[in-house]
Amino acid sequence: MRRWRSLRGLAKKGLGVLFWGSSACQSQPAVFSGQIEGLVRDSVYLFRWQAGQWERAAAAPVQGGKFAFARKAIPPGLYLWGFSPQEGDLVWLSDKETPEVRGSVQSLFQTYTYEKSPTNADLLRLRREVSVAYQQMGQLAPAQRAPYQSQVDSLLRWAEKHPTMLLRLYAYLFRPPAWVTPGPRPVQVWDTLREAFWKGFAWDEPLVPQIPETFFRFQAFWQNAISLLPEDSLLSYAERWLRPWKPSLQAVAWMALLDAGQRFQRSEVMVVAAEKFLAVAPQDPRRPQIEQFLQAEGALRKGQPAPDIALPDPQGQVRRLSELRGKWVLIDFWASWCRPCRVENPNVVRLYRQYHGRGFEIFGVSLDHQREAWVKAIESDGLGWIHVSDLKGWQSAAAQLYRVSGIPFTVLVDPEGRIAAKGLRGPALEAKLKELFP
Repeated sequence: MRRWRSLRGLAKKGLGVLFWGSSACQSQPAVFSGQIEGLVRDSVYLFRWQAGQWERAAAAPVQGGKFAFARKAIPPGLYLWGFSPQEGDLVWLSDKETPEVRGSVQSLFQTYTYEKSPTNADLLRLRREVSVAYQQMGQLAPAQRAPYQSQVDSLLRWAEKHPTMLLRLYAYLFRPPAWVTPGPRPVQVWDTLREAFWKGFAWDEPLVPQIPETFFRFQAFWQNAISLLPEDSLLSYAERWLRPWKPSLQAVAWMALLDAGQRFQRSEVMVVAAEKFLAVAPQDPRRPQIEQFLQAEGALRKGQPAPDIALPDPQGQVRRLSELRGKWVLIDFWASWCRPCRVENPNVVRLYRQYHGRGFEIFGVSLDHQREAWVKAIESDGLGWIHVSDLKGWQSAAAQLYRVSGIPFTVLVDPEGRIAAKGLRGPALEAKLKELFP
């Protein structure tokens, strides 16, 4: 259960300021034009993908349903054409073709066609037909999906042999990862993930950072990595892997990791990804918002002293986090009403029993309002560790102190009282404890 921070959706919200100019003067040859029946908008826009968001690149006035973008005003590349990032579709602009859109304003982006551009017509066909097939499969039981999967496979084989690199890249990105069970060591998990998601990918192609699906595949890759790897290992592997890449591709990867860290509430991952992103994209329009986030997270970064918590336990006795100095302590923010917390509790109980005798403690902080519900959940779930709460819900002093925006949320504190990791749960928590108590 989550309360999103202001950074949520950073990768997708808002428009940047990249703007190559208007194409109001049409004395130059058009690189892209269209005629749309019933269109009464003032302008059609081109947007370019920049590491997780569409930035407006150019505008063309609409006259009698027609629009045109002058060739000299628009560099070649992949764009979104339309009226906003939410109302548009892709167009590939090059020196070899002059695509023209034909359609009606009714269901425009579901029915329009391309003329004078075989590449765009083929890309549109691939994207539409694969999307429809996947939608159909999503509504069917696995045993009934074979005809649609055959259709997708046929389309992707066709695209893999296409003369245009853009379609070959899309064929790769549309295929799901070829997952296999990894070995037990973190480096084996990392190598398996990279092999599953990226084996044979054409990283050197200049088009790769421009394709939104590259970013989305990175999101899925990082989400799997966060859920399966210790935080330290993940960040170390990521830094070594991405270091040789061009800044534009690094920016895509780091922003996708920032977004994945947000989803998993892994603030240290977010901090590292944010710092790396700003280093390779210093002029990005999101910089002020990212810097504000980094400033707020500074006191709670890995290696900083864990702020002490002093709250009453169910018997009314004030218990302090600092009482547990000298042991590895997991601060566990939860609540009786939080279903994901309750689902996670059996795993936490198992790990507590496994490692408690070796110096592992848990300090549970509840965001409940009602003492009865809190105590009943402790007893029902068999949570045999220290529990505290001021029964103020999201206004809990401890939650405010640690900037908790969603639960379950954890902070791992080392024996010296320093923050060692945040957001560990499930396989990631188990992997970290195995690392600490081999």
